[in-house]
Amino acid sequence: MDISERLNFYESYIIKLKKRIKRLEENPDPSRLKVNKMRYELELEESLSILEAWKEGRPLSNGGDMTAGILTKAMGFVPAGSVGAAFQTMTPQKYLEHARTRGLPVDRSCDMTMMPFSMMEMGDLPLEDIAICDQHACTPMMLRGIYMSVKGEILTYFIDIPLEQNDEAIEYVSAQLEEFIAFAEKKFGGMGIKYDEEKLVELLELRDRIEATNLEVYELLKTKPCPIGGYDVFLLVGVEIPSKKALEYALARKEEIAGRVKKGIGAIPDEKVRLMWTTTRPFFMDPFSPLAKYKANVCFFYSGPVGTWAPFPGRIFWKKPNLSPLERVAAHALSDQWAHSGSSWVDPIIWICRDLGIDGIINYNMVGCVATLGLRRIIEEKAEKELGIPTLQLEGKQWDSTFVSSERIAEKLEEFAQICLLMKGN
Repeated sequence: MDISERLNFYESYIIKLKKRIKRLEENPDPSRLKVNKMRYELELEESLSILEAWKEGRPLSNGGDMTAGILTKAMGFVPAGSVGAAFQTMTPQKYLEHARTRGLPVDRSCDMTMMPFSMMEMGDLPLEDIAICDQHACTPMMLRGIYMSVKGEILTYFIDIPLEQNDEAIEYVSAQLEEFIAFAEKKFGGMGIKYDEEKLVELLELRDRIEATNLEVYELLKTKPCPIGGYDVFLLVGVEIPSKKALEYALARKEEIAGRVKKGIGAIPDEKVRLMWTTTRPFFMDPFSPLAKYKANVCFFYSGPVGTWAPFPGRIFWKKPNLSPLERVAAHALSDQWAHSGSSWVDPIIWICRDLGIDGIINYNMVGCVATLGLRRIIEEKAEKELGIPTLQLEGKQWDSTFVSSERIAEKLEEFAQICLLMKGN
């Protein structure tokens, strides 16, 4: 057995991050943002903290990630990692195969939601002590917590997220969060878990500043040529739990991108096509180089309303002034609607494309993504009718390269870049 297979995820990821940071110090890629080193240092610090908490047996909970992750952090829980860890693993096929042996629908579902099952069962990720589940995301994500509560000695707590986005819905979800606090304090109070409103307010204020900074970055993306592209665009999302270091990173990133704009530096200097990429991407290959051959740049990554830094209409849906801290957590949960109405997913796509001058959409059809696959035709038709731009319906997975080859994906991307050029008259 290779030594890397004896390490749990965080032990191997810490080694990977240290190597990446050293490489960026010694031989940085001049085409990429220098500030990426800060991001990896932030991830290293977080990974070391999680590994330490796991070894010490401290209470772990992701809080349903964007649903209430900021709340569980304020209560003293440490995040365990789930889908984020699956994005970064160096041995994805091992976990996919384990999931298949357990009878999980790997070939018909999102591989990224299947992998955390295996990572936890195989001891490579810690089990959450309490998992928050809700129906805002895809069915496999909701069932994952229930599955693990049956397989292991953990608790599952369900939060009902309604379809409506209004003040009444905020009050409804906020009341459930109060009930969760009482439940968690009763179960884990002896382990130091207690709701700290001052801590929550501090985290919310940090999140506000990070979001405001990222909205400034969004405005910089309107520049032609776009100052960043490809991998750096995808890194604009992903930091979910705010911290002082996360804010420092966001501010430094904004300054570096602003500096590029001032100097006229573009990710592709002679950019001819500006693209939006949606949902997710194949992590087993480089999907950006085939586009760059034809001077096509991915200027924006759309990962749903709450994961997207753009001032689209309806982003602030509540009318009540001065929301309480728990109501603000509830409002954020209501905004994160992968499985919400189709209009809440599609309308921001069209608005952002118009605002950024996008020439084409790469709509990644993640196999098994029940929250987005039904919207394929709607996105394509609205983009053509309202904006006059084409959409590539690119079907694939995130880590499972057996579904479609890298070569075939590259061919489709090159063909689409050429179509966009023709439609622009180039």
